[in-house]
Amino acid sequence: MREIELASWDDFPRRVDNIVKSLEIIYSAKLQVYFGEVSVERLYPTEDFLENDKIALVFAKTVKENYNVPIIVVGHDDDLFILDGHHRSFIYKKLMIRTIKAYVLQFPEGTSYRDVPKTPLERLRIKDISAIDDPILKAWQRILFVVEHYEAIYNVPFYLRKELVKLGNLVPTQPVVGKAQVDSIKELLVPIVCIHYGQKYYILDGHARSLRARQLGLDSIETMILMPTMTIDYGVVKTAEDLHLRSLEDIMVKN
Repeated sequence: MREIELASWDDFPRRVDNIVKSLEIIYSAKLQVYFGEVSVERLYPTEDFLENDKIALVFAKTVKENYNVPIIVVGHDDDLFILDGHHRSFIYKKLMIRTIKAYVLQFPEGTSYRDVPKTPLERLRIKDISAIDDPILKAWQRILFVVEHYEAIYNVPFYLRKELVKLGNLVPTQPVVGKAQVDSIKELLVPIVCIHYGQKYYILDGHARSLRARQLGLDSIETMILMPTMTIDYGVVKTAEDLHLRSLEDIMVKN
């Protein structure tokens, strides 16, 4: 697995200065720089894809450590185009966070940034750049792949909400889990993934973690809930019903 260097607060003045100098040379114009909170809805990408290992790391650090290093954007009409921070912006959008810290670069009147197609941020795809060896980071990546999978199935955007869910409200969607897989979990470091349907939470990823939480005597487990932009009749709910799965007790743990 390659080494990933994420932006930090310490190196951001240098990043901003380098981008400003480059644009001023290219456009022969003096830019103004503002710092503040901007609406995520105003952001548009200038890149075509996200890197699988980097997006997983940014996702994990945002959820677990409140990773909030600013992005760098350039203003064009009423829109903001991302120059640095596509992965952070994408994760903020998926987590339904309304604003993000940003350095905003503004051209003087009469000069503007190049025309860029206004592609919605959530349409950025995740590309396999490097294999992920770390099992924890791989689990964070899997959450995003579940989101992509459900977006492809139902052709609507899905977002994520973190919630502490009681184990008694979980419904499994697979009937068998290996005992070795459950026993290998020493700590619950990654949320499970569920959809909320009716009064229950159907597990899409994290059956072994859910069973381990029960073994540890926990009452609840950290969960990422998939949030569609429209009401959906989930096929996985019918699958659980057909398999007579109603609670964690219905999962068979096999040696």
